[in-house]
Amino acid sequence: MDNLLGTIVFILPGFLMYFWLQSFGINPVVKHTPGEFTAISALLWLPASFSTLLLYNGVVSLSKKISKADAIWSIQGLKDKSGSLTFLIMFLLLSSVVTFVLCVIWAKWLYPIQMKLINRIRKWRGIANFSKTPSVWDEVFTNSDPQVVEIGKIDKMGKEDGSIIGCINKASRTFEPERYLNLNDVEFFTDLIRNHKIKVSQIFYDTKSGTYVKIYDPNEIKDAQLKDIQAISSSSQSSN
Repeated sequence: MDNLLGTIVFILPGFLMYFWLQSFGINPVVKHTPGEFTAISALLWLPASFSTLLLYNGVVSLSKKISKADAIWSIQGLKDKSGSLTFLIMFLLLSSVVTFVLCVIWAKWLYPIQMKLINRIRKWRGIANFSKTPSVWDEVFTNSDPQVVEIGKIDKMGKEDGSIIGCINKASRTFEPERYLNLNDVEFFTDLIRNHKIKVSQIFYDTKSGTYVKIYDPNEIKDAQLKDIQAISSSSQSSN
C-alpha cells in the first residue's frame, strides 16, 4: 500500500505532465524504456507537484474559516497527508488541472523559445537546425493541411499499376509500430493527377520498407480542380 501511495503522490503528477506533452505533439526522438520513463516522470514531478501544492495551499488559506486543513510545505507533510483518501482524490484532481495548464504554457510559448535557443547554438557550431518536430514522419505527415500523395514501391516507381494515389485522411502517430496512411477519394485524385500532370513537390523514402510517398503540389491540385469545375460549368451552360 505504501508503494501505491508513493506512486500516486510522487510519480503520477510527472506521468500526467509527460502524457500531456506527448498529446500536444512534443515527442522524444525515440520511445523511452520503462526505466527512462520512470526517471523522466520523477523529474517532472517537481514542477507538477510544487505547482499543485501551491494551488492546494492557496485553497486551504482561503478556506481557513470553514476548514481545519493545514497547508503543506514539506515532503514529510506530503507523505503524512497521503494517508488520507480525501487528500489523494483532491491532489489527483488538482494535479490533472495543473499539469494540463503547465503543459499548454510550455507547448505554446516556452518550447518554441527553447528550440530557438538550441538552434542558435547548433548554428554557431555549424550544425543543421532541429526541425519543429522530432521525426521526418511527423514533419511531413502530421500537419493539418490536406495532402494528395502517391504511394508505391521504390523498385516500381514510375509504373502506374504499382502505386496508389489519394488524399491523406489519417496517418500513424509517432510511436505506432508500423507506418500507415489512410487515403480518401483514390479514383478521383488518380484521374486528376494523370489528366493534369500535377508536379511532385516532395518525395518521402522509407529505406527500411522500400516504399516511397510522392507529395503533389497543393496549389496545382487546387488549380486543377478549379479548371475541372469551370469545364463542367461551361459544358452544362453550352448544352442548355
